Amino acid sequence: QTLDALFAAKVPDAWTKVSWPSATLGIWFGELLQRHSQYHSWTFEGRPVAFWISGFFNPQGFLTAIRQEITRAHQGWALDNVKLQPEMTKHMKEDVQSPPNEGVYVYGLFLEGAGWDRKNARLVESLPKVLHTPLPVIHVTAINSQDEGNPKMYRCPVYRKPRRTDQNFIFDIHLKCKEKPEYWIVRAV
Repeated sequence: QTLDALFAAKVPDAWTKVSWPSATLGIWFGELLQRHSQYHSWTFEGRPVAFWISGFFNPQGFLTAIRQEITRAHQGWALDNVKLQPEMTKHMKEDVQSPPNEGVYVYGLFLEGAGWDRKNARLVESLPKVLHTPLPVIHVTAINSQDEGNPKMYRCPVYRKPRRTDQNFIFDIHLKCKEKPEYWIVRAV
């Protein structure tokens, strides 16, 4: 079965059980190399300036560690009251030169069903025939609050894989938009 899958350029089931799902063997191998590169540089060169969040097998665990790190840095904060506060930047990965003072920068996310206006940092209509729009770097920090955020902003769910299930859900990010948030909800952005 493994040889048949390799011949068909598909990821063998035995590999998927201990790794991650991927559309083709080529994409899977490319992700393997990117993951190795990120972990190797993190191990031997220190903490990266920005993290490829799609490369984590368990990004929720990574983000929980960030919440814990920020909670420990603030006297009197309780982990139960601390929630992630992701915020879109205007920078692409190549533009980021130093890590943030608190939290982390993450990259590697795409919008599906909408476009992104980098200049005004807001959602826009996607260009014709463009299914996925790369997003700029996101600054993920945490706040000591249970506030649900600005109701005029679109609360965009972030998934680590195209399958929109609870297992792939990472967090919500509030995005600016001209239209009411319901417009983007109906479009399943």
